[in-house]
Amino acid sequence: MVPHVAIIMDGNRRWAAARGLPIVEGYRRGIAALRSTVQAAADAGVGTLTVYGFSTENWRRETAEISTLMQLCALFAGAERGPLTRMGVRVRIVGDIEPFAFPAQRGLRELVRATEKNRRLTLNLALNYSGRAEIVRAARAVANDVREGRLRADEVDDAALRARMYAPETPDPDLLIRTGGDLRVSNFLLYQIAYTELVTLPVMWPDFSPADFAEAVGAYGQRQRRFGA
Repeated sequence: MVPHVAIIMDGNRRWAAARGLPIVEGYRRGIAALRSTVQAAADAGVGTLTVYGFSTENWRRETAEISTLMQLCALFAGAERGPLTRMGVRVRIVGDIEPFAFPAQRGLRELVRATEKNRRLTLNLALNYSGRAEIVRAARAVANDVREGRLRADEVDDAALRARMYAPETPDPDLLIRTGGDLRVSNFLLYQIAYTELVTLPVMWPDFSPADFAEAVGAYGQRQRRFGA
């Protein structure tokens, strides 16, 4: 069993392009892949699943694509509320969704409220998220607390910084899965993945299946984690 799995869900656009389909079809299939992955994680006894849904860099994409993503966020939040509740999944947002279109914001916040009492699995949705921005945000909070006298400079340590991250109570990921075949972390959970095991798979995210999830977990199970020792 892996306590915390993080996933960079890469390959939606390439999947659609390879099939001559609109980009939106890649994202729609990606939502279906997320649904089956959440079920697979819950069945495997995973405690926390953190998925990279929308990075701060994604704002550079074309306006029409961003609009589509906002619509899909709103649709996902409404459609998945019941199924996630029945699965016992608690949803939390990691990132800043204030810039999101209002229907997406409202739907996501309602999804968080509706699932807050569930305990089988925590699903962290990293939305408008940047690892660097999260570290900067925490550092600013530390600096402000020192300036205001709530924290001494000699008390600034890992715990002080971590306490000011988006989800400070969440343990670091044990396993990071990246689909799509690329070998990079793309500004995802930079502080938290210091000793995370990495598994990359060539499969595009819309084709990611419970069998692929099991393959990645199996690869993790063969690793010897030393944490620098």
